[in-house]
Amino acid sequence: MIRRSLVASAIALSLFAVPAAAQAPADAFASDVTQVVKIRQGALKGTVKDGVAYTLGVPYAAPPVGELRWKPPAAAPAWTGERDASKAGPRCQDVEDCLTINVVRPANARPGARLPVMVWIHGGAYVIGTSMGAFGGDTDGTNFAKQGIVHVSLNYRLGRAGWFAHPALTKEGPTGNYGMMDQIAALKWVQANIASFGGDPKKVTIFGESAGGISVLYLMLSPEAKGLFSKVIGESSFARHVPTPLKTAEAAGLKAANDAGVQGEDAAAAAALRKVPLTAMPYSGGLVGRAGPILDGKLINEGLAQGFSAGKQAKVPLMLGGNSNEASLFRPQPAQLDAIPEPQKSAILRAFDPNGAGDKARIINDVVTVQMITEPDRNTARLHAKAGQPVYLYYFSRVAPTDKDRRPYGAGHTDEIRYVFGAPTAPVKFDANDKALSDAMNTYWANFAKTGDPGSAGGVAWPKFDAAHERQVEFGDDGVKVREHFLKDWRDAVEAGQAK
Repeated sequence: MIRRSLVASAIALSLFAVPAAAQAPADAFASDVTQVVKIRQGALKGTVKDGVAYTLGVPYAAPPVGELRWKPPAAAPAWTGERDASKAGPRCQDVEDCLTINVVRPANARPGARLPVMVWIHGGAYVIGTSMGAFGGDTDGTNFAKQGIVHVSLNYRLGRAGWFAHPALTKEGPTGNYGMMDQIAALKWVQANIASFGGDPKKVTIFGESAGGISVLYLMLSPEAKGLFSKVIGESSFARHVPTPLKTAEAAGLKAANDAGVQGEDAAAAAALRKVPLTAMPYSGGLVGRAGPILDGKLINEGLAQGFSAGKQAKVPLMLGGNSNEASLFRPQPAQLDAIPEPQKSAILRAFDPNGAGDKARIINDVVTVQMITEPDRNTARLHAKAGQPVYLYYFSRVAPTDKDRRPYGAGHTDEIRYVFGAPTAPVKFDANDKALSDAMNTYWANFAKTGDPGSAGGVAWPKFDAAHERQVEFGDDGVKVREHFLKDWRDAVEAGQAK
């Protein structure tokens, strides 16, 4: 069966083979107009540009350095006077002192306005990325602010700093998923402070892509995140993701520590580890298997599909979807198709190549895409709808004319981001059709944050997913279209080989 060999290799690549993230330029939000917001920590002096207010680089937790490395995030510092909030904080892939949050909102939003809030959790394989960087488009949230949304983005610990287990650390208490602890701390900061920016803490939508998409689904399952959000959007969320067993993660942590010269599993070992530069514990073997969610038994208790199947997820509206060629990230080879054992290979070929064209490169791209994203999305939608919750499913297949040569098999991993945020980045340029599609997607996302229903945009009402029709929206070259039982043959063929 393909579920272990092909799935395992593809999901590893999916989490780690990600392009380097771009940080927003330091002067990207430069303005002669300033705005001061007072929160519990102190006064923040942000900027205003074109009717949008930016309050950036606000610490939401204490710097997780020294004795606080590999500890749950501690309380954020306070300050006197007005703190400069005109620039985003540093990336967590570069420094450990990085736990900052950004708030972008309508400039006329005032405390008590109770505007809906969207909290963006960035992707990047849990090892790279930044709150306002670009994988497929800038994610500062300007266009959401123009829709009447208070947009929040955050940095969380990455790599060894954020997703690391060791027996000595396990003995101390909560362990392994420090990056997820940061995400929860940021959501608690939002609950405590967002009203000062005109946001409503009871109307918080969390959304993310790739590692961020996986994160929002785990937050739906985590008891520690209960009550911190009211809606969820997952983009390319790998909804059958399975966390690393704690013992496996601890073994990897022991090896890294031993290689850095730290022996033992007691408190002395933990103290010694916190003095070791993270650069002394480099990863090996390329980009595979570096970091990610760990089955710690507190924040994470099971895999995504297992948790949703048991009905443990937060009972909130969910929007979920992926792209038509997520395998652009994996670069699967035709030989992987040949390696699928019979009879599953025959079933795959009947579904993915009914006319016998024999284009193995295209077939394997489609198979891996459906395995990793398209079929797990349908499975999750079915489970959440069965739990009596509203689900809205999408499929993004638009390839901009300027991107055709780079995307021969369809829309690649991260490509929807620029459309959601309305921020095309080089080498992609939007034509009139791209702009119209982007405007529609930005409006659907904003509508969902406002009401829990994406409603209508571009003249098309987005129907709720249900067991009878399994309708979803496709964002493609012909605009916005409603599809019923979309790609059913593909999904059914792959579902037969998925791990249960």
